[in-house]
Amino acid sequence: MVKALLAIALCLGFLGIGSAATVPAQPKPAKLEWSELKPAQQQVLAPLKEQWGELDTTRRQKWVKVANAYPKMKPDEQQRLRDRMYDWAKLTPEQRRVARAKYQALNKMPAAKREEVKVQWQQYQQSLAKSEAAAGETSGGAAAPAQ
Repeated sequence: MVKALLAIALCLGFLGIGSAATVPAQPKPAKLEWSELKPAQQQVLAPLKEQWGELDTTRRQKWVKVANAYPKMKPDEQQRLRDRMYDWAKLTPEQRRVARAKYQALNKMPAAKREEVKVQWQQYQQSLAKSEAAAGETSGGAAAPAQ
């Protein structure tokens, strides 16, 4: 679970969403309802449809920006975004709050420290993949039946 939260927080950071500090103070526009989204935006944001009514205006605007940027992304970036959105939609409100807090803490770190955390995260993912592969080899290779 921690791995998923950190991955989501990092993804949000790389996409440039999640930080309220980057949003200039302006009058709040009306909430954008799901039915007001363009069909292409609805398609991209489909994992969030059930939670859309619970999102505040700022979060809705950020997700719409993500949907608008989606067609310009490379296919692997699009797939990663879809995967992260599905993961995000599965989180409870408390888990989302924790992920946002971790992102904000990460965003406040000096660039060198953020890069260090990124490298550590990549090393952790590689070691996890290796241990999962090793576990798959030991459990995947079923023992020969007794004769």
